[in-house]
Amino acid sequence: MFGCVGPLTPALQASPSNLMTEPSHPVLPPSVSGSQLLLRFGKGYALRYVGVYALGLVFLVATNWLTVWIPDLIRQVFDALEANKQVDFVDDIARWIGAASAAVIVVRTLSRVLFFNPGRTIEFRLRNDMLARLLKMSTTFFRQVGVGDLVSRATNDATYVRAFVGFAILNGINLLLAAAMALSQMIETDAWLTLWCVIPLMISTWLLQKGVRWLHRYIRQIQEAVGLLSAHVLESYGGVPVIQAAGAEPAFQRVFDEHNDRYTALMLKVTMVRSFLLPLTQSVGSLCLFLLLWIGGEHVVQGQLTLGQLAAYASYIWILVAALSMTGWLLNSLQRGYVSLQRLWQVLGLEPDRVGGARDFATTQGAVSLELRGVNFRYGDAVEGEANALQDINLTLEPGGILGVYGPVGSGKSTLAMVIAGLLPAAKGQVLIGGIDIKELGAQARCDSVTMIPQESFLFSRTLADNVGYDDPLDAIDQDKVEHAVDRAALADDVQRMPHRLETLVGERGVMLSGGQRQRAQIARALYAGSRLLILDDVLSAVDHDTEVRLLDELKQEMAGGSEQASASAVIVSTRLSALRLCENIVVVDEGKIVEQGSHGELLNRQGLYAAAWAAQAYDGQSAHSDTP
Repeated sequence: MFGCVGPLTPALQASPSNLMTEPSHPVLPPSVSGSQLLLRFGKGYALRYVGVYALGLVFLVATNWLTVWIPDLIRQVFDALEANKQVDFVDDIARWIGAASAAVIVVRTLSRVLFFNPGRTIEFRLRNDMLARLLKMSTTFFRQVGVGDLVSRATNDATYVRAFVGFAILNGINLLLAAAMALSQMIETDAWLTLWCVIPLMISTWLLQKGVRWLHRYIRQIQEAVGLLSAHVLESYGGVPVIQAAGAEPAFQRVFDEHNDRYTALMLKVTMVRSFLLPLTQSVGSLCLFLLLWIGGEHVVQGQLTLGQLAAYASYIWILVAALSMTGWLLNSLQRGYVSLQRLWQVLGLEPDRVGGARDFATTQGAVSLELRGVNFRYGDAVEGEANALQDINLTLEPGGILGVYGPVGSGKSTLAMVIAGLLPAAKGQVLIGGIDIKELGAQARCDSVTMIPQESFLFSRTLADNVGYDDPLDAIDQDKVEHAVDRAALADDVQRMPHRLETLVGERGVMLSGGQRQRAQIARALYAGSRLLILDDVLSAVDHDTEVRLLDELKQEMAGGSEQASASAVIVSTRLSALRLCENIVVVDEGKIVEQGSHGELLNRQGLYAAAWAAQAYDGQSAHSDTP
């Protein structure tokens, strides 16, 4: 139901203020670091795959053992040739080398499959858990966190964590195993030569540690820059018509260039560090070979080493260098993954702030009452000293009744609608639906019973039928019910002119439909859901007068004249007073307060804000003063 996904809608229109500056995210919890973060991550995600990792470790050990065994076989071949042994012996060794090489291919592949697959699954679960957490957040949260940053965390950061638990762990263990096995063979062959070769390796390790510190700092800045860039691109894409109409392309291009230049500059810094670190191990390998030919050659001449041992030693060096050559990539992956895990955990660690408990209604059918008792609300980003968005709101709506809400722009009408729908938590006071405090009402019960249709229409990039029947799973949508809802929403005639009728794709956010069609599609979605309390937030602003009259007649039938047997109650928020004339009770909101309340006729007689607005709008070409309720 649309009311259930309402909190995500504001996130789809990123605030420009979030795009022009580096995000501080005051609403996100502080980053968890060190062993505490890794412990939580391991407990919640990685440890369940410990059996898979253990089996992968077995194959990884086998891979390195075979890789180190092959040079020993090569040593035996050289020594056999030097000793003029029979050809059959050399042939046997060659067959063993071929078999070992084939076995390496098999066990290496299996080790990678077993290490990489958990990473894919963890990435999938992280994204699902992040979405589930975001769905539990109120609209206030999405006002303060840009959509681009959230998208960056769900895409880039989740991918880096996947590499962290797959590629990085595999290569980290492989580095330790290869280094241990190769070094043990090198020491056994010639300890003095190994000491000389270890010196440049130790120097390169120290330099790599220095480079890692630079990488850590730059990578965090890069991921923040990606969030800013993504947010600006998403906002620009979503607002193309407005940007073009205002001729603001140069300004948006300039902001994009600034974000892109910052991202590029940071990437160049990382590239510079990596360009220093990655060739370092190759240079160390060449230096070790030079030492082998110099010192090892003397040992061969002196009879301390055989040619076979020299050849095997060269292979051990390259095994060690090959493992160390991945150190740069490994450290880069570890740093990216660790920083990304911190950023993801900021979202996963959010405390849900949407109102809701566990209570349910005694009955599941029929209209429900609505009562607000001393409700106050204040936005978290409000300036100190600024008045509350809602102040001491008291109102009552009987089952099957229709409540109208009017007020000038910025008076707090939409805020009131979202508080009633449970999308914003009241800071003070109570919102009672069917006699139950909305804070105690279960989330599913609220979603099944309350639907808010926001003034910013939003449709999914699917067929019109899928959007109208959104309350049901895609494979369980009732087509007859969809057609009935479309007809009641005064959309049937428009549907008949569409190329594929109800199966017409509406495009991203319903871009293929007009503004009025999108709003009526939202109304059809609410009617399909059959909610017990409908909240319409200025949804008739884009329809003509005749369509408005028809929609209001349908709504009045839905209310069944205000009887207790009515199927739904309704709250209509509108700046068009013609939409409020059928309401039994109308409240006028100004600066977050109810300043007038009564029926249409009573409010006209008071000659207050409502009467002045009615006179200014001058409906049907008649004088407001000559019109009667």
